Amino acid sequence: MLTVRSHQFDPALVILDKDGTLIAFDHLWKRWFALVLDHLGGAIDVRGPHRDQIAATLGCDPETGAWDPRGPLTIASTSELTVLLAGLLYAHQGMSWEDAISRVRTAERKARAALPLEDLVEPVGNVAARLTGWRAEGMRLAVATTDERDLTMRSLACVGLQGFFDAVVCGDDGIPLKPAPDMVLQICERLSIPPAETVVIGDTAADLAMAREAGTMAAIGVLSGAGTREDLARYTDLIVPDIHHVEIVATPRGGY
Repeated sequence: MLTVRSHQFDPALVILDKDGTLIAFDHLWKRWFALVLDHLGGAIDVRGPHRDQIAATLGCDPETGAWDPRGPLTIASTSELTVLLAGLLYAHQGMSWEDAISRVRTAERKARAALPLEDLVEPVGNVAARLTGWRAEGMRLAVATTDERDLTMRSLACVGLQGFFDAVVCGDDGIPLKPAPDMVLQICERLSIPPAETVVIGDTAADLAMAREAGTMAAIGVLSGAGTREDLARYTDLIVPDIHHVEIVATPRGGY
């Protein structure tokens, strides 16, 4: 059984977001952004106002480096980010659409390949111990992320989490993305567990909206990632600092 403040839940399945919930968000994605700009810089001017414009389009404050919790980098898939960046090149760099999107795809692919994941990927505390406890209580676990599958699996492996999950759905799996309910519904269908017996935990409003639309037992917001309390409170009053504040109560399944 899970306890969040005064609320208790006995789910058969817990679905977790990846970045900001299981894995720290800032280091990885700020480095990704810098590498994308480096690889684009061989063909276009990404200094000064151009760099600021690219950052703002992805939802980054150029002065503070803070990411908008409701912005594209926090929520969008890589393919959506690619289109946004290519649109800037088309509009402001005088490129054809074919050239713009080709250059961005190449830069993004090189950036991912160059990411030193072992140095950048950090779990949000002792995540493995927390997941081990949940599994010991008979809960099945899954991940729903808008990140691409290759980087998702590599990142989970870097922090020893790859063996914990019964299902992982990613942004390039061809499933409608958060806040649509489809990722949750797809996982529930695969594992033959209804949404009403499922809890979703995430750090953005999109995670929690997805859970609400899917009709899950509960949506739990964590403040360990991009989302603010104000953003998350639009969809749930179950908000905690991180997944380690979702407590385990050893109770026989179905009992209270």
